[in-house]
Amino acid sequence: MNRSVFDDPITLEVVWGRLVTLADEMQTVLRRTAFSTVVSTGNDLGCEIMDARAWSVAHAVTSNPTFNLTLPHLTAALLETFPAETLREGDVLFTNDPWIGAGHLPDVAVVTPFFKRGRVVGFAGSIAHVSDIGGLLNQSEARSVYEEGVYFPPLKLYDAGVRNDAVFSTLRGSVRTPELVIGDINAIVTANSVAATHTVDLLDEYGLDDLQQLSDAVQSRAEKAMRVTIESIPDGTYPFELTFDELDGELTLGVELVVSGSDLLVDYVRVPPQHPHGGINSTLTFTTARTTYALNCLLTPQIPSNQGLFRPVRVQAPSGSVLNPVHPASVNDRTKVGWHVIPLVQGALAGVLPERIPAAGGFKSSLRLIGTGAHDVAVSSLAFTGGGLGAGHGGDGVDAICYPTSSSSIPVEIYETTTGARIGRKELAPGTAGAGRFRGGHGQVVTLRPPRAGSGLTLAAGCHQQSHPPFGLAGGLAAQPTEARIDGIAVPVSETSARLGALPFDAGAPTVTLRTAGGGGHGSPVDRPVEAVLRDVRDELLSVEEALDVYGVTVDLEALTATRRTSPGGSEIP
Repeated sequence: MNRSVFDDPITLEVVWGRLVTLADEMQTVLRRTAFSTVVSTGNDLGCEIMDARAWSVAHAVTSNPTFNLTLPHLTAALLETFPAETLREGDVLFTNDPWIGAGHLPDVAVVTPFFKRGRVVGFAGSIAHVSDIGGLLNQSEARSVYEEGVYFPPLKLYDAGVRNDAVFSTLRGSVRTPELVIGDINAIVTANSVAATHTVDLLDEYGLDDLQQLSDAVQSRAEKAMRVTIESIPDGTYPFELTFDELDGELTLGVELVVSGSDLLVDYVRVPPQHPHGGINSTLTFTTARTTYALNCLLTPQIPSNQGLFRPVRVQAPSGSVLNPVHPASVNDRTKVGWHVIPLVQGALAGVLPERIPAAGGFKSSLRLIGTGAHDVAVSSLAFTGGGLGAGHGGDGVDAICYPTSSSSIPVEIYETTTGARIGRKELAPGTAGAGRFRGGHGQVVTLRPPRAGSGLTLAAGCHQQSHPPFGLAGGLAAQPTEARIDGIAVPVSETSARLGALPFDAGAPTVTLRTAGGGGHGSPVDRPVEAVLRDVRDELLSVEEALDVYGVTVDLEALTATRRTSPGGSEIP
């Protein structure tokens, strides 16, 4: 098949769609054969098909965007150690290096080359968050990456089909749940193999020697679309700052988006130095992935991410900062800082693209139980608790979504069965949404109770946005912040890491409740239709008093009527 065939958009769409389906199949195989709940049910994984240059061509639709955006860079780094011309059938490459991968050690990467006539023609790559990687349970205590778990540099997991037993022996001796971890890695190898085999079949079907023709066609179109969008933004520098509380107090991040023709520079210019402990440092690979993910969503949401999309974009942050730490900084809790680049980019573009930019969203929180459960079975289960998505120019935010990832909430029944703990409450959190013409999504409240019988479990909770909630835009109000409680008593943000970083959770332990932040509102609350306010009151997401105080709407629940009578109070969060 010659190159001109892919100039036909219909042929391109058909073949590219077939490849996306193969990436989806890879993810399905991985989820259905994984051992841990965080992969099989929590969907904390990413699957990518790349050409022989390690350029992305297709990824699974519901993959973690950070993993998808990281895999091409990671694969290119692996090829520096293992050049393509040295690879053989049956080779499988492996690493969890945070500086070339997804930013912390639990995210392990497996990359499988596939061949035609003895030549590498592409790669199937997957990253998954394994249930444990060793190291300290309380992430806030780690002073370097060496204290955060076992660290694998680029190596061969399989060499011409022969398993590297040293890797598996190291895992068995270094992690708390070896059966779960090794089971997940074997599932990744299997999923990659399925994708590799079927991709070669697809190449044969269409008479292609490799993926390069398809890759070039997809990426050139994606690059053109991104450049057209960037060119629509007036040249200039667009700054924004954001302050938040993490670990030892407030941090402020500053960004400047510099638009020059069809090129965009994202320059993190006001960034604190890397933190000496606690794992809140975000490696440049993670920072870049989060940044480009935000740009993809805001500027070209109709185009799946690929290498071409981000050729017009450059991301930089000072070396030795929390957004570009140098080895061996602690990085395990990198989302504490790295996720905030998304609202930073949103804030920078809000003034120039007001109809495209949503208000800030509430980040997901997590409840991890690890240790020994009933019948002396090793337990490591991570429950995600979604926050509310920020409202947009034309609609309310989504409730209780695992933003800013593609992870899924683990069903209560699975979490309780695998851990022995009990979830006493899991529901939307009324009043957490930021008010506005369009309100933000609501956060979620989850109450976790200890097992009834003795066990050897430890709870590690992860929280965000406890004192600086997601902001509103265009007159919309901020959301309610995240809140953590132990036996009903609120935990101050300054004590969260110490008290919930590694809490013994045997029978008789205190009950823990997390209420996640909602999303910010968009537009003035006075402009919200009274019927929308009435609907939220009827659905018990807003009280009658809040409807009057915030929206200036009087609600008669018995008659199910609403009337705007006064001007609402409140102020916009900058």
